[in-house]
Amino acid sequence: MEKARIAICGSRVKPDRFGSLIKKFEDSELAAVWDDQNIERCEKVAEDLGVPFERDIDNLLNHYRLDGVVIVSDNARKKDLILKAAQAGISVFVEKPMCVSAEDAKEIQKAVHESGIKFYMSDPFVSSGLMKVKELIAQGELGRITGARFLLGAGAALYGFISYDREKSLGGIMADVGGHMIHQAHYIFGKPEALSAQLSYYSEEAKKNQIEENAVIVMRYPDDVLVTLNCSWLSGAGMGEAEIYGTGGVAVVQKAEDGHSPGDEVVVVKRGKGESHTYSLKDMPKPPRQHIRYFIDMLVKDLPNDIVGVDPQSNSGVSIDHAVEFAEIIDTIYQSANKGFIAVE
Repeated sequence: MEKARIAICGSRVKPDRFGSLIKKFEDSELAAVWDDQNIERCEKVAEDLGVPFERDIDNLLNHYRLDGVVIVSDNARKKDLILKAAQAGISVFVEKPMCVSAEDAKEIQKAVHESGIKFYMSDPFVSSGLMKVKELIAQGELGRITGARFLLGAGAALYGFISYDREKSLGGIMADVGGHMIHQAHYIFGKPEALSAQLSYYSEEAKKNQIEENAVIVMRYPDDVLVTLNCSWLSGAGMGEAEIYGTGGVAVVQKAEDGHSPGDEVVVVKRGKGESHTYSLKDMPKPPRQHIRYFIDMLVKDLPNDIVGVDPQSNSGVSIDHAVEFAEIIDTIYQSANKGFIAVE
């Protein structure tokens, strides 16, 4: 394949940005922009990118000679779009989450495996710092791992930057940026054995539409390892942090003091010795390749699906099988939500 022909599907997550990236690379070309809801916006995006605008999904998939689609639609539409693309033999790049239902996820998984298409779910939240922590764990630097905490805060709900339309979003923060924390925890620990979730609804709009704005998730792994996810749209500022605890020490993944991104610095404090060591950017593994770049590599180099999540350069996304596990986790979070509190008398 000399050039991968790719179309943008949807308008929820920066179709202009993804289109520009596809056009930037020498081995990919943008074939079209599709949407059947935000017509005016996507017509303008297509015009600015110099490609056709298409509002008929079947026509797009069957008559544009596509190798892949980039799905950036509302969550509620992703399943149908992925299944249509798989049926047409067209590979899929999808913004997380692909769905929030375990049943839907398994249907998508079956279609991907049977069709043989390439699949990549984007979630660029495994940083070089988290990759370094995984190395340190494998080397025994933290001793026996006892638990972890993953934190992500933002002020989106305070500043009116979120939608309370559950029919489109399928949920609140855990169907959105909370997925970043699931990805980080899954990268280190894999799929949990069990979990408990507490969700809160601060605004009247959130309560009415059951769009959670705060979430605290406790996940249990083998050997009684407990991992917490703290996610908030009400923190007033963007922040991300991870702490992994062991019998030999604690590792904190944080933003570097010189202003680099979260995950660019790791501080390790050794138990009982008072010793600490800071790993800076120069000490880190090579960062994962940009998500859309890796998907294009999958197309033009015929990389297999099962390499995603194995090749460290693929860590800005996940494979179809891990995407299913993410959906199972989110599904369980919503099923278990707010069932764990016992009144204190």
